[in-house]
Amino acid sequence: MNRILEVLQTKKIKQIDLATKLDVAKSTVSQWCSNTAQPAVSTLNKIADVLNCEIAELLISKKKK
Repeated sequence: MNRILEVLQTKKIKQIDLATKLDVAKSTVSQWCSNTAQPAVSTLNKIADVLNCEIAELLISKKKK
């Protein structure tokens, strides 16, 4: 599963809410969450700010495999 999507679900934040706060289209966030597109590094920083998490949390799963 995509880490951005996991963090959104964990924090109970909808994709549309993230899109609104970042001033991007909902389809853009949807693409990030489905791994059809990846946000720029500068955008990852903004996503982390909105989701109140570290950038690493958006990239690396803490779950044991």
